[in-house]
Amino acid sequence: MKLLILAALLCVSAWGVNYFADTDLFGASRHNSTPQLSALAKAGDECVAIAEKATAHLIPKLEFQRLELAGRKANVVVRCMADHGFYQNPVWLKYAEPIAARISSEQHISVDEATENLKRTDMLVFEARPNQPVYWQYLKKADQ
Repeated sequence: MKLLILAALLCVSAWGVNYFADTDLFGASRHNSTPQLSALAKAGDECVAIAEKATAHLIPKLEFQRLELAGRKANVVVRCMADHGFYQNPVWLKYAEPIAARISSEQHISVDEATENLKRTDMLVFEARPNQPVYWQYLKKADQ
C-alpha cells in the first residue's frame, strides 16, 4: 500500500512539474538576456511572414520578375503594417532624401528608384538604430 501511495505521489509531482514548467513562479525570466519584442517588431515579423507566404508560389526567372516579386512583398508588408497601425515615418523620408540623391548620382539611377530601394531595405528593420530614424511610425486611428 505504501508503495502504491508513493508511486501516486511521484506521478502527481511529475505531472505538476510538467504542468507548471511554463509558469514563472519566482520571477526567474526577468533575468533572461532575451528582451521582449516591441509592438513594432511583433507586427513586423508577422507582416514579413505573411509577405513570404503570399509570394511563395512565385518563382522569378527573369530580372523584371525579381523586381515584381520584391514589389509585391513590399506591398504586402506595407498593407499589413497599416492594418496594425504603422505607417511611413515622415522623419525617415526627410532622412532618406539626401541619401537617395547621393546614391542616384553614384549609381546613375533615378532618385525615385534610389528612394524605393532604401525604403524596401529600411521597412524590414523593426528596431531603432543609432543616428537613423525608424521607417515605421505608429498612428492611432483618429490620427489617420
